[in-house]
Amino acid sequence: MAAPRPARIPGPPARLLLPLLSWALASRCTGAMPLQPPTITILRMPAEPPRLGESVTVSCEAVSGLPELTLLYWLGNGSFVEKLHPDGAVREGTVLEEPQGSGVALRRDLHFGSFGARHLHTNFTCVVLSPLGVDTREVRWLHPAPAPAESGGLG
Repeated sequence: MAAPRPARIPGPPARLLLPLLSWALASRCTGAMPLQPPTITILRMPAEPPRLGESVTVSCEAVSGLPELTLLYWLGNGSFVEKLHPDGAVREGTVLEEPQGSGVALRRDLHFGSFGARHLHTNFTCVVLSPLGVDTREVRWLHPAPAPAESGGLG
């Protein structure tokens, strides 16, 4: 004999619940001000392709109207950087915040201790996330310059 099915409570579909709760939270946090989803404004990379073995830093900057509810972080091939590189060869810096208008500008760096060929094939993504939405930017590497050759030939 099959167990009786629980009664279904009528209400909005679950897919409508999160946006509704997000809107309610945002309205409560800021009064009647209309808020925008967080946006990545700058992805700052070295002007020249990194050399193999070189220390490299990439910066991601974003703006958000809900700084206390906003996350800014890096992924590598869809995983958290510290999971992908537990040895710390690639690591995230701390999140820096600076007031900007009615919101805040956020910045988080991604540090490469020694840039390697494997990093060329890793999809690094900056993510900014809040109850109002998400924005992402991917790092696109050009082929790096070769490491400088050591002199000491027959010269």
